[in-house]
Amino acid sequence: MHFDLASGVALHVIPTKQFKMTHVLITFTTPQTRDNATARNLLANLLETSTHRYPTQTALARQLANLYGAYVGMGVGRVGRLHTVRLRASFVNDQIAGTNLFTQVVELINEILFHPLIDDNEFDGPTFRIQAHNLQQTITALYDDKQFYANRQLMNLYYPTDAILRVPSFGRVADLAKLTAQNLVPVYRNMVERDRVDIFVLGDVDPVTVKDELTVLPFAGRPVAAMRPYYQQPLYPAIRRRVEHQPVVQAKLNLGYQLPVYYQDQNYYAGLVFNGLFGGTPYSKLFTNVREKASLAYYATSRLLPFTGFLGIQTGVQAADAQRVEELIAQQLADLCMGKFTTEQLVEVQDSLINQYRASHDLANNILGRQLLRALLDLPPETAVAEKINAVTPDDVARVAQLVKMQAIYLLSGEK
Repeated sequence: MHFDLASGVALHVIPTKQFKMTHVLITFTTPQTRDNATARNLLANLLETSTHRYPTQTALARQLANLYGAYVGMGVGRVGRLHTVRLRASFVNDQIAGTNLFTQVVELINEILFHPLIDDNEFDGPTFRIQAHNLQQTITALYDDKQFYANRQLMNLYYPTDAILRVPSFGRVADLAKLTAQNLVPVYRNMVERDRVDIFVLGDVDPVTVKDELTVLPFAGRPVAAMRPYYQQPLYPAIRRRVEHQPVVQAKLNLGYQLPVYYQDQNYYAGLVFNGLFGGTPYSKLFTNVREKASLAYYATSRLLPFTGFLGIQTGVQAADAQRVEELIAQQLADLCMGKFTTEQLVEVQDSLINQYRASHDLANNILGRQLLRALLDLPPETAVAEKINAVTPDDVARVAQLVKMQAIYLLSGEK
């Protein structure tokens, strides 16, 4: 059920008795820029750790414990070119708690979002410095994972220098030096006053009661603009390559392709099945032929990003085998282009995708994630997903495979 709480502020209530917990997701959405991702991530960290009523993490944690161990946390995410700050809350539903816990959690959310620890138009100095340091450490630690590092380097190679998608949704360490307790306040004001807001409530709840309870959140109306998450860049005239040497035992060979298949477009389900056959499932050609039969990779997987038209492959290999692996991957793609796969393989992948989809309904966060996409893109509810996956034919797979264009190759090698 849908309600407009104000211009640009939407409430989506999903009543269900499936879960014993009530789940709330509040998203603030705006186009990502090269500069706003880091600031918004730091802002999310500040908001979830301190408010005027609860000025320390300990005080906030104590209040959550009083609410029967409720969880309230904040983070960031991205949908194509759109950046989102997300507040998530989960707590025992009122029928089990025997008290109006929903009201109390909403009051805490109100405190977190609208009463941050800001005085004299700046965030509390010591809290700001702690959270800025913590974010620096978190981002630095991510890049210590060589698989993650190699994937980010492929993104840098694939996207042009000025592309916003070069900047990860969680931001960059270099940007932290520009942020202060003062200049983060306008970022906060802009988010709560101008971002598109979507509120999702999932659980054993009454929609009208939920709407009434959420009126305590003082969201004002804001301009309503169409969300434009999709990104497509022109093809490069030649494949971009980079080899980097570091003291690693296992080399990382990552490949980036353009595949103009987008979320819920006419090729979307064919794209899902193609990716499942290429490297997205245990029944894929990369897993079967590159990893298992040829024993040339510790792992070999593909991933389709349906808002940016990007298809990526990640492999862990011996550096001496990199060229052979690259050629074998190209052969797997060529075979798919020519329809060289069995009906049994196709059915296995389709069954795997359908099982994944059905299993995802067991997790509240997955349900809320799909509802967010539906809201941002103004799409009708998903229907007949299994039927659409099963309707994909071998010709459909071959047709999508022929759209794939190699664009970038990155190798992190331990050998010189």
